[in-house]
Amino acid sequence: MLLLMRKRIGTFVVRIFALLLILGFGAWGIQDMLDYRVGGGGAVAEVGKSRLGPNQLYREVNQEIARLRPMFGNRLDMEMARRLGLVDAVLNRQIDTLATSESAAKLGVAVSDELVRSVIVAEPTFKALAGGFDRDRFQQVLQATGLSEAAYVEDVRQSVASQQVLASLAAGATAPRAWVEAVYRYREETRTAESVFVADKDSGSGAEPTAEQLQKFYDANKQTFTAPEYRTVRFVRLDAAELAKEVEVGEDAIKEAYERRADEFVTPEKRTVRQIIISDEAKAKTAANRLTEGADFLAVAKEDAGQEASTVELGEIVKGDLLGELADPVFAVKAGTVTAPIKSPLGWHIFQIVSVKAGGTQGFEQVREKLKIDLAHEKALDGLYELSNKFEDALGGGATIEEAAKQLNLKVEKVEAIDAAGLDRAGKAVAGLPAGPGFPALAFSTEDGADSTMTEAGENGFYILHVDKVTKPSLRPFEEVKAKVADGWKVAERRKSAESRAKAIVDAVNGGKVLADVLATTPLKAEVSAPLRRDGRGAGSAFDGKLVGELFAVTPGKAVMGRIGDGFRVAVLKDVKAADPAADKKGVEELEAALSQSLQGDVVRGLQVAYRDDVGVKVYRETMEQLFGKKQQ
Repeated sequence: MLLLMRKRIGTFVVRIFALLLILGFGAWGIQDMLDYRVGGGGAVAEVGKSRLGPNQLYREVNQEIARLRPMFGNRLDMEMARRLGLVDAVLNRQIDTLATSESAAKLGVAVSDELVRSVIVAEPTFKALAGGFDRDRFQQVLQATGLSEAAYVEDVRQSVASQQVLASLAAGATAPRAWVEAVYRYREETRTAESVFVADKDSGSGAEPTAEQLQKFYDANKQTFTAPEYRTVRFVRLDAAELAKEVEVGEDAIKEAYERRADEFVTPEKRTVRQIIISDEAKAKTAANRLTEGADFLAVAKEDAGQEASTVELGEIVKGDLLGELADPVFAVKAGTVTAPIKSPLGWHIFQIVSVKAGGTQGFEQVREKLKIDLAHEKALDGLYELSNKFEDALGGGATIEEAAKQLNLKVEKVEAIDAAGLDRAGKAVAGLPAGPGFPALAFSTEDGADSTMTEAGENGFYILHVDKVTKPSLRPFEEVKAKVADGWKVAERRKSAESRAKAIVDAVNGGKVLADVLATTPLKAEVSAPLRRDGRGAGSAFDGKLVGELFAVTPGKAVMGRIGDGFRVAVLKDVKAADPAADKKGVEELEAALSQSLQGDVVRGLQVAYRDDVGVKVYRETMEQLFGKKQQ
């Protein structure tokens, strides 16, 4: 998208649009634009006497998108977040906090400055490398997120007040012991089954189908033998990598790039370091003397400073990771050295340099070829935007894709047949398509006889396509798919035979026979399952949820069956073992905690709804639409 936007900036229409935007900012004032002053005087919502500003909501929505983006393959954007309900979820969360905070104030709940300070100081985000609160880092984080210190402090105060009220009122909601034990007995009851697997491949006569059977199977499964819609497409790709091959890069430009990007080619020295911190100088000197005499560093850290190994190991660091007064002494000695105590505002530090990884600088000749390729690629990208504009201008002037391509000396490529999944008529992936997964979707969203929009092909190119022909789904002729029909008929017959054999075993067992006797004249072998629970624990791949559920609905000695993989499994309930809460104290306690937590969640939600009703909530949808776009009905 960024590539396409950069390219569009060069068009005449976008220049006009950009000019109108600039004039708009001048006419309305930048502050009004940033504050979204529409319904509600710029507020997204009013909660009692509190106002929820659009900037605060927008910032938290963006933070939530950033947190969740990896789960969506880095494709989660604001539009998708709105459609998934993420925006409304964040809005409701903020409203709940404000409503609870106001109700807390009515109840006389006050949050002291000292408590707010302790919460902020304990926040891991604001900690320095040595473990203490780092005010510079605190200010940097606030600046990066667009928060003032006063606004952040107030957010923390409201959040703490909300948590205190909700936690204190919900804490008493605990699951009754009788309920916990009843749920435990139901959930932890185990059943063991004796089972046998009847595979499709081992069933059936292996006979060849008759012509009549093939025709009947073909007629009954026409959807299976129907070809999907195919499209014949021509396309032109504009590829920066191809353009780069023709770009000449001068030696002076390469040297200039080397000087400009010099920092990229410098690898800083890295050291693996351990650290002991002691507040008292005398104690620090005593610890240093012990180390000089050969004492183990980790042992001294534990005994003299009360530090666990996890706080001693700083790992691999560069010079800039340390405070100024510590960096030079630590990076001035060789590997294996233990430094004398060094003073800083945090106390007295003793360092052990475990290992040293030397830094260095790559010379011009070492990176010359890389710089040349990078510069050629940059020039090719710039040329690409101009080329794509010319291509679109030619199409806008009435030229066909072929005519526009010929004018610009570009190649027209053709795909004879592609389906919506990107496969050809043989069911194989169409090769040689532009980068990215979107080509089939674009081909199927473009009308027959029309050109598509100019579309990004990864980060290094564009492509445009023209749909020449649409071949609608059609039933493949019988003779063309006769071999596949025969294969399908055989698969179906083997499945029917396996199902029949499995059902015969079930009927025999439920008729009073023992499973071992039923299988005596067959090559099938029975096996005893692990103890099974209702939620499928212990089932492995031999049972699915449906079959486990059926086993929990019958009495011992009875048989059930189900489709598992490429066959049918017959299971005979062998025994039932009741769960004993008294024998599993830990399990009962964990279940009680989970059920209590669920109850507390219900209480909290009920309280939040009541607090909303008590203080009154008004959401300004006009402001929401200004921020995130109108919600589709």
